[in-house]
Amino acid sequence: MTSREHKLQKPPVMIIALANMANARLLDRMLGAQFHLQHTLAEEDDETLLEADLIVADTASLQHNRERILHMRRRAAPNILPVLLVADSRSRLPPRITAELGHSVDDILRIPTNQAELQARIDNLLRLRTLSHQQETNRQQLVGVVSALRTLNACDRVIVRSKNEDEMLSSLCRTIVAEEGYNLAWVGFAIDRADKPIEVRASAGPAAGFLSELTLGWGSDAIGSGPAGQSIRSGRVRIVDDITSEPALAHFAERARAHRLASAISLPLIFESGLPGCLSIYSRNPGHFGPEERQLLERLADNLVFGLNALRTLREREHQSAEIHYLAYTDALTGLPNRRHLVHYLDGMLEANDNSETSGAVLFIDLDRFKLINDALGHEVGDQVLVQIAQRLQGAVRNADQVIRQGGDEFLVLMINDPRQGGTSTREQIIINACALADRIIAHLGAPMLEGGFTHHIGASVGISLYPDHGRNATTLIENADKAMFEAKRQGSGGRMLFSEDLSANRQQRFAMESRLRKALDNEEFELHYQPIFELDSCRIVAVEALIRWPQADGKILMPGAFMSVVEETGMIKPLGDWILETAARQLKAWHDQGYMLAMSVNVSLNQLYPGCIAESFAALVKPHVDPRWIHLEVTENALMVDPEAIETLLEELHAQGFQLAIDDFGTGYSSLSRLQHLSIQTLKIDRSFTNELGQPGSKGAALVAIIQQMAASLNLYTIAEGIETDEQRQFLLEMAGVNCWGQGFWFSCAIPANELVARLRDQQET
Repeated sequence: MTSREHKLQKPPVMIIALANMANARLLDRMLGAQFHLQHTLAEEDDETLLEADLIVADTASLQHNRERILHMRRRAAPNILPVLLVADSRSRLPPRITAELGHSVDDILRIPTNQAELQARIDNLLRLRTLSHQQETNRQQLVGVVSALRTLNACDRVIVRSKNEDEMLSSLCRTIVAEEGYNLAWVGFAIDRADKPIEVRASAGPAAGFLSELTLGWGSDAIGSGPAGQSIRSGRVRIVDDITSEPALAHFAERARAHRLASAISLPLIFESGLPGCLSIYSRNPGHFGPEERQLLERLADNLVFGLNALRTLREREHQSAEIHYLAYTDALTGLPNRRHLVHYLDGMLEANDNSETSGAVLFIDLDRFKLINDALGHEVGDQVLVQIAQRLQGAVRNADQVIRQGGDEFLVLMINDPRQGGTSTREQIIINACALADRIIAHLGAPMLEGGFTHHIGASVGISLYPDHGRNATTLIENADKAMFEAKRQGSGGRMLFSEDLSANRQQRFAMESRLRKALDNEEFELHYQPIFELDSCRIVAVEALIRWPQADGKILMPGAFMSVVEETGMIKPLGDWILETAARQLKAWHDQGYMLAMSVNVSLNQLYPGCIAESFAALVKPHVDPRWIHLEVTENALMVDPEAIETLLEELHAQGFQLAIDDFGTGYSSLSRLQHLSIQTLKIDRSFTNELGQPGSKGAALVAIIQQMAASLNLYTIAEGIETDEQRQFLLEMAGVNCWGQGFWFSCAIPANELVARLRDQQET
């Protein structure tokens, strides 16, 4: 029952505003026992007048107090304040008075009249007022239910989407406050201690300060007498309609009043295992939590328990999975990764690496004279020596490298090339780095070692294989490094050997390649193929990427991976890069002249940009043919990190010349996001390694692509997804992408000659 309904059960308040005092006295005698009568409308601030249930006025009083009556009726809205006009039956009502019927007057009573008619008229008007109260009450209840349903729906989305418990609880509290306008929402859990405290895990709302320095408990003492403590202790919902009137809450009633907290509901959270908790919500309005709202909030609490149980189950499974993974991929003695880990890791890295550049080395390490320790001092001392060996190996390698125990007295080191350290990723440089690392390992292991009361001098022989040069899978690389190690050991302990079936032949082949490349450059034997870049939704070709090809005398065509490393190493990249850029611009002009207004992407090597690149020289190659704005220069993400400030300045200068700029293979490098927002770039090309994972169960590729898409949208950048191999991948990208996303890949087309591209453009135009 609402407070207003309770008030209407008392004698109704009737205002008698009659100019004719005889009629006023007559009404007093007839109605005084049933109503609380007032005889004035003059007091503006009289709350009794503002809460009147009926006004009785005559024509003179209506004319004199018309604005006051209208004001009171407006104040009562949306409830109805009825007005009964008393008129003399012997006189005719003027038109202006009858016009008030339905506006400032609801009914007209002619007097003299009898008691029954007067009572019937008044009862009808009071019934009208009661109906208006009921209608407003029902409307407010409906609004409350709709609002609670909206809150329940929003909170359910939070529960479903949250990835961890703290995120779920914080987001839930914020959503409850934001959706429903509560002053405070918090979640707490019982702590298993003698004093039985409640730990607040999350809270939100303008009255969140209420919880500071407030001791919460779930015991049977005064601290646990609050709604939260009672709810946790009893496992039932606890509602407080008026905090200040609850004797058990006197210890924090004043604090609640200061934070404008009038009513509260606390809902228990009971779990399959572990101690319970509670969801507590506070409102500024007394009696806020009615039956319907309570029912919906109970559903919310049940859903929260379900979500927390699911997260905790998932967390436990992940913990168990991590333990199983650790045991399967870790050497129990040394704590190092084992061979299984190396095979899994290296095979995954090789599969993800889609170019032929050497990326690192595998070092196979076999200890010299270790068997003597085991035989003479026992396996326990031998195990301690192996632990020290593992520690020394970790001290000898770089942070990026991995030390693995193969088994027995054999260890492996995976040397990972890191372009961030400067230099180029050439085969020769990696060989130098691998040999230097092998020498450092031999030196570290050769130092005297004390164990079992004896000083030990242990040497090591090291074999080296390069990947992917010496194998395209981990097993082959380990075997080849093992073969090289045996050769090193055969030549004498403490040595190293690089695996090579015929090293001199390989060198001759490289020099022959360099000579042929110089001749091909002079004779312009290269040609460009063009891979279409298309809109994800319409599949309309909007741009192309120019890719170099090298036709051979036997009809074969060499791809860039077969010769570009030599081009980079020998410095031929600058003249070849100029030829690519000018040829692409000339071809683009021809297409524009035919009406195909495409953009052209051209890859730019780091060695073209740094050091000493002049932006004007790039523009001079393009401007005789097309406006540079049609040319998109693609720079790899890692190239940005060589000399960030110089590269950033150069990109600004290139953009000032009109070029559009793109970051190629985005997501695989280490560019700083804070620097990224200042770079003069317009496009991010999502690396194919992420695209390849789209649609794969358990893959993080989709999440990473979505993050890149969102970041690009916030920076107002276009995105191009590389390596689209299936229509399923295109559909995934389309769902995540906005209007500024394009794609390229073999699903749509490989790189094709210019004449074949024109045929496709013509077909596109016709369809």
